[in-house]
Amino acid sequence: MSDGRRNANGRSRYDGFRAVIKLVGTGPRGSRALHFEEARAAMAALLSGEVSDAQAGAFLMAMRWKGESPEELAGMAQALRDAARPLHARSERPLVCCGTAYDGAAAAPHLSVAAAALAAAGGAGVVMHCGGPLGPKRGVTQGDVLAALGGAAEPDADASARMLERSGATVVHTPAVVPGWERLARLRDQIGVRGPVHAAERLLAYFGSRRFVVAYTHGPYSERILGALERLGAECAVTVRGIEGSDVVRPGRPSAFEAAGPLELPERLGDRIELEGTAQGSAALTRAVLEGAAGGGAARAVTLSAAVRLYAAGVETELPAAIRQAEEALADGRGLASLDALVGA
Repeated sequence: MSDGRRNANGRSRYDGFRAVIKLVGTGPRGSRALHFEEARAAMAALLSGEVSDAQAGAFLMAMRWKGESPEELAGMAQALRDAARPLHARSERPLVCCGTAYDGAAAAPHLSVAAAALAAAGGAGVVMHCGGPLGPKRGVTQGDVLAALGGAAEPDADASARMLERSGATVVHTPAVVPGWERLARLRDQIGVRGPVHAAERLLAYFGSRRFVVAYTHGPYSERILGALERLGAECAVTVRGIEGSDVVRPGRPSAFEAAGPLELPERLGDRIELEGTAQGSAALTRAVLEGAAGGGAARAVTLSAAVRLYAAGVETELPAAIRQAEEALADGRGLASLDALVGA
């Protein structure tokens, strides 16, 4: 090689970010999982723009092929947390940070805002977070639903704090508080397939939250996410295999896990939600559920999801009590009042 990148034995050597790519991108025999600090440094380099687009793409695809370990997810999530602007709000509520797919919901209504408002009515502080349009789905996000309800699609840090203070629930627009996010999102969109950031971003912790409800789609990710959150010092962590990969449980056969095993959520086989996943449709269904005008599968999914948030936040230590709390908040109108406060109505 003419640039001197050979050692005394004539073998190629790798320095800088190329060394990181080599660690994860040399195939089943040569690759290994990154240690926590290695993963943290790699994500920090991606956010800061220290690496070229080609290197960033190579790293993201290599990680996609290899798959992330809990330690790698924890390191990458820590780098995202390190980069995030600190957020503060005057609230004494026990907070739970809810992470769902940043590429949104495309085939089904996104009901995270409804579940957050209902959980806030029960006494929890619920922090949702999302970004702008992102592949591969480029679906509806919580911000899109909030905007369709009359709120802010892309709140800044101060607006997110005010939402939390007045309603008990909020949406954080991650691009507004994490420098380098937009460039990284553009690169991910160009790649097209999901990669390690799609999982790590769900583990962001805003307003100092140490309690989490995190969505996953594929079976192995529940254990990985729970392991990563344990490494990050979470006080409580619940994973949800929800509707279209969201953090809203399926109404007929709800599925949620903590480190000790599955949560015992009551099944009601046959319950479904048969609507398209548009922002306007999601907003209309959100309001209809909290007004008591929509029952069936949608109301069931929102109520159980709110209960999971109340449990994760520590408002209720037993799920049956959390479910009763959510049902009461829906029946007496507190959930709707919380939604109106969230929107700013």
